[in-house]
Amino acid sequence: MGSRERNLLVIGAVGLVALAVGFYVLLLGPLLENLDQQAEAREEREARLQELQEEVARLEEVRRNSPELQRQLLELNKRIPTQPEFETLVVQIEEIASAAEVTQTEVVRGDPEPPEGGGDFTVQPITMSFEGTYEELQDFLTRADNLARLMAVNEVNYEVSGEGTTAAPDIEQNLLVEIEAEVYYQPTGVPDGTAPVAPEPPETTTGTSPEEDEATEGE
Repeated sequence: MGSRERNLLVIGAVGLVALAVGFYVLLLGPLLENLDQQAEAREEREARLQELQEEVARLEEVRRNSPELQRQLLELNKRIPTQPEFETLVVQIEEIASAAEVTQTEVVRGDPEPPEGGGDFTVQPITMSFEGTYEELQDFLTRADNLARLMAVNEVNYEVSGEGTTAAPDIEQNLLVEIEAEVYYQPTGVPDGTAPVAPEPPETTTGTSPEEDEATEGE
């Protein structure tokens, strides 16, 4: 093959390469990019459709459960008084403490405050302390959850105060327990999120009788 033919072949090969590059740059590249964009858009639409379907399912679940939710809200509302009623709460706590067989029960009242997320009710922090075993502590917490008044337990702290005398000392050790909790009341005629000033109670209450409680409420 002569040099002329080789030059023609080289020029032809270069031309083919240039043609292929031009085809990719001008036609195939934009086409592939457009296909990628369409695929991404389709994936986004499918993801959005999935989210909408899940939202519809959640709303349908809420609709089905609406009567039960309304019943639960009514039940919770019954457990939130319109006044602090702290003395009555102390009596209720002492009753469950006695049933759980814990001792040295003490209830301290904190300052009322508005709810963090806003609302027409007031948060009343309380601190409960007593002595008892771990099983008695669990019993107390169970009874507190079923208290006539709605109570939320935020923190439970305890430390060992003495060794037990049973065959299972790790379970029967006596504990000093402190529970941070909160109850609620919903005054009428008070702006949303406002914590009204409650009557000044004793900072520490170790117990009142039902007769004393009724006399206090009557005043």
